Amino acid sequence: MGIEILNAFKDEDIKRAVRYIEDGEVIVFYSESVYGFAANGYIKEAVNRIYEIKKRNREKPLNVLSTALNFTKWASPPEKWKQTVDKLIELYWPGNLGLVLPKKESIPDYVNAGLDSVNLVCMDKTAYKMSNFADFPICVTSANFSGREPVTNPDKAVDIFKSYVNVFLLGPESSRKQPTTIIDFSKDDPCILRETTVSAADLRNVLGIELASR
Repeated sequence: MGIEILNAFKDEDIKRAVRYIEDGEVIVFYSESVYGFAANGYIKEAVNRIYEIKKRNREKPLNVLSTALNFTKWASPPEKWKQTVDKLIELYWPGNLGLVLPKKESIPDYVNAGLDSVNLVCMDKTAYKMSNFADFPICVTSANFSGREPVTNPDKAVDIFKSYVNVFLLGPESSRKQPTTIIDFSKDDPCILRETTVSAADLRNVLGIELASR
């Protein structure tokens, strides 16, 4: 097939992109954070293709798109932190925050590098709709070659990756130009794995607790 350009703000185009993902295509998609790769988490060959395109270390897990409505299909917050996780989802999703939670068996080990946790993300309305329109886990990661800056421009996304993927769900320039802040709730004490636009100070003000950084 040739290159197909879809509109990240049209529901029918988002649904079409999700159908491509369901059928095993790796696509490039817009988000307010950065542009990303997406694949069907239930098709190992598609997941492997992301690792191959990015030249990504297989010990580094992929993320899974999620929403407030479906995140419990993929992960189970520790009982101790359930209310905290629910509060963060209510406040920040869709938004620039990823939550690492103990994964359920619905997430294959090859998606998250064999770890017992998975990072769930919901960057914006497009990501929300992608996850909502799918009945399978959509695994994602930033669109870049490992070690290089993620792509934030639609024209550059097509130019760089048109030899690797056929489907592009495009929007404007990514407004945040940064990946998500990540909080790990998979251990006894939560910690910040990566701090970007959602800061430690923001989280302290919202939660009333100080989160350590790792």
